[in-house]
Amino acid sequence: MKHLLEQQSSASAKNYYFQVRGTKLELPVSIIKGKESGPTVLITAGIHGSEYPGIEAAKRLIQEIDPDRLVGNLLIFPCINQRAFFERAAFINPADGKNLNRCFPGNPTGTESERLAYALETEIFYLADFYLDFHSGDLSEQLESFVFVPGFGEDSVMQKARQAANYLNLPFGVASQSRTGAYNHASIIGVPSLLIERGGYGERCAKDIAGFVDDAKRIMTHLGMLEHSLLKKKELKLLTQICYFDSTLTGLWTPACKIGNVVKKGQLLGVTEDFFGNILGEYTAEQDGQILYQVTSLPIVSGEVLIAYGY
Repeated sequence: MKHLLEQQSSASAKNYYFQVRGTKLELPVSIIKGKESGPTVLITAGIHGSEYPGIEAAKRLIQEIDPDRLVGNLLIFPCINQRAFFERAAFINPADGKNLNRCFPGNPTGTESERLAYALETEIFYLADFYLDFHSGDLSEQLESFVFVPGFGEDSVMQKARQAANYLNLPFGVASQSRTGAYNHASIIGVPSLLIERGGYGERCAKDIAGFVDDAKRIMTHLGMLEHSLLKKKELKLLTQICYFDSTLTGLWTPACKIGNVVKKGQLLGVTEDFFGNILGEYTAEQDGQILYQVTSLPIVSGEVLIAYGY
């Protein structure tokens, strides 16, 4: 990938396929090289193949960004997990049953997901001066729009990510406490990164797609790559902890709250019933917080994440 970026002429946009070593995977990637030299921004979508708004937004950015008006380079991978995308698989890669976002830093001799993660980390991430990873709620999930900022990496790297997040038009951010995930590993190896969440539930809402496009343009404007008349800085509200509720039962799930709701300690979050309407279990908030995302489909299986709220 590095040689393609170096060889491509200025003020041009070209589409390629990136071969993942040790697999038959060929990832579509667009390189948009600006008229002037500058930062390189990496955008990925479809790490979870059924999170559609980010994939649509990445495709739109490929069509919209004019290399003659761009300073620097833009690398866009519109759909990383193509097998999951075409098989309509939620959360995992059907090739090995693994969640790709839990496979970093990867393994060059591992399963398909592990090899893919390894290729991204060793051949792609290091090319970037900034990384944006687009995500949504999966097929059974609805979520509030927000941004994850990395919690690990050098202080200067994390500070660059947090400063950039202040230019996004989002209600709040969440400081990650995890080392897993593409954007967290990019941060650990020195690339300022953000994971942006918009939309979900297998839908392609126009406002979510447009939101992702605007997010990318705002970050590029902040980095001096584009002009964006709407760019304004604000101090983003940052939640520092997340509470995840896993289902302890298999049954029919009904949430009691809406995404974005502020909940109080002890408040009912939802109930699980059997097919006769008997309540099998109730879930209540362990402390005050704000609903980030939740399962909204009827079936739930023991061990699956039901709901997450931040505080």
